[in-house]
Amino acid sequence: MTENMRDITIMSQYKVNLGFRIWPFERVWVLFLLISSLVACAATTQLAPPTTQLPRVLVLDNCDSDYKIPPFNDAVLLLNMKGEVINQINGLNICQNIGGNRAISVSDDGHFFVVCENVGNKITAYDLMTGNKMWSLPGMFRSAAIAQDVIYVLTSDDKIYGDGILAIDSEGNIIKQSKGIKGFDIVVDPDANSLWLAGRDIKKCNMDLQIVRTIDPITHYAVSIDRGPDGSVWVVERAHIDVKGSQNRLLRISSEGNILQNIPLNLLSPMCVCVNRSDGSVWVTGIYLRIKRKLSFRRWPPSWQRTYKYIGSGTHKYSSRGRLLLEIKRGGHSIDIDPSNGSVWIADRTKLLHYTSGGKKLETCDDVSDDHKWITVAR
Repeated sequence: MTENMRDITIMSQYKVNLGFRIWPFERVWVLFLLISSLVACAATTQLAPPTTQLPRVLVLDNCDSDYKIPPFNDAVLLLNMKGEVINQINGLNICQNIGGNRAISVSDDGHFFVVCENVGNKITAYDLMTGNKMWSLPGMFRSAAIAQDVIYVLTSDDKIYGDGILAIDSEGNIIKQSKGIKGFDIVVDPDANSLWLAGRDIKKCNMDLQIVRTIDPITHYAVSIDRGPDGSVWVVERAHIDVKGSQNRLLRISSEGNILQNIPLNLLSPMCVCVNRSDGSVWVTGIYLRIKRKLSFRRWPPSWQRTYKYIGSGTHKYSSRGRLLLEIKRGGHSIDIDPSNGSVWIADRTKLLHYTSGGKKLETCDDVSDDHKWITVAR
């Protein structure tokens, strides 16, 4: 009800309650107000912009740094392809972790998406168009991949190595589970009816959640995995200052478990890898860290300790055979590809950045935090 129509109702009730009579000129005035209100309502209806847009870019944002004292207000931002926020889901509770795993994932048909809350301890499915919650399950969930409306999700025992895997249908029912298959990130290869897990090692499983193959080239920890169009997978490993022999590197592994390529990333500490399945090109995003020495007074006598110094961020693009094609001097926590044109969305430390497949900047979105973010593009 508009303010004018509310005024008419109140005025009529006032006159009736006090026994006043509405004279003809007052009736004309009431009729005039009524007609004006109806015209205004009609004009407003005609000028109202469309209220439904299909979200294409989804960002899980650790925008509330307090994850211990409620209320919690981490969020999922739903954006159009111009980088404009068209919907938002608040009230989540997450915190940063060591990589760009699939903490948020969209179904193949774009009907729904799931979010793993690593502090709120639940996985929740939402309708992509409306943002309405469809179902939620309690538990410690870390990373989820969706294929043919089945959600394959890695569970955790509050350690980075994980403790198991579940298969959940689109209604939220657990249909399969397996303990002891540990991983940090997961990807599904529906063409080969297989799952790949990355973490302390690399595992290939069948759709019944049984391990088919395990390889162990990882010195420290693999933080992200994606599959190529030829059945191989690409994995990024991060170096750790206290783990001897650990490296920042990109690995390509065949479907049979053979290491096809080992690409050093040097100072780029990778957070996420993403493969363009139309041409096999590979994108890696992360941060640049340099080792420095720092005098520590925690014990006596004082001693020199090695620490990391943040010196920037970056994103690399490689060919399907591992040849470096281009570098972008911005990068960060997560990256995903728009399959319609091969462009990439990058969640860097303070912004969302959109680039063409050739590295030309398109859109920038500032409506995000300066903390850890996970990004995915609806297919």
